[in-house]
Amino acid sequence: MTSQLATDSPIRASNTQVQQTQSDEAVAVDQQRSRLIKAMKSQYQLDQQVKFLHLQAEADSLLQQLQAVKQQRQASDSQL
Repeated sequence: MTSQLATDSPIRASNTQVQQTQSDEAVAVDQQRSRLIKAMKSQYQLDQQVKFLHLQAEADSLLQQLQAVKQQRQASDSQL
C-alpha cells in the first residue's frame, strides 16, 4: 500500500501542475481578452469623439454662414 501511494504521488503532483498551468493559461487568455476589449472600446470612443468634433465644426461653419446671410439681408433691407 505504501508503494502505491509513492507511485500515485508523482501522478497527483503532475496533475496538479497541469491544472495550475491550465489555470495560468486561462488567466492569461482572460487578461489578453480584457486588454483587447478595452482597446476596442477605446478605439470606438476615439472614433465617436472624432465624429463629434467633425459635427461640431460643421455646425460652427453653418452657424457662421447663417450669420453672414442674416447680415447681408439686414444690409440689403437697410438700403431699401
